[in-house]
Amino acid sequence: MSKELGPKGIRVNSVAPGFIETTAAEGLIRRLAQEAGGSEAEARLGLMESLGGIPIGRPGRPEEVAELVAFLASDRAASIHGSEYVIDGGTVPAV
Repeated sequence: MSKELGPKGIRVNSVAPGFIETTAAEGLIRRLAQEAGGSEAEARLGLMESLGGIPIGRPGRPEEVAELVAFLASDRAASIHGSEYVIDGGTVPAV
């Protein structure tokens, strides 16, 4: 898409979030804690471990993803085109 739309002045980038602690994720954590009879902190840690761990030690926050998207949509990112941005706290190692 970037090669097709770039000449028309349309920038194309993608954002690939990992585990982001949204309202829905908070609900899942509560449910997992209740089912396991443990705390929400334990359920969050178990969920993070099931993903292979998150090197920064916590899930991402919705506002962090929003900040990245706002930057990519801004004039400050005018020459960024055809890129994918993984925002996952290091869960998927970069090559």
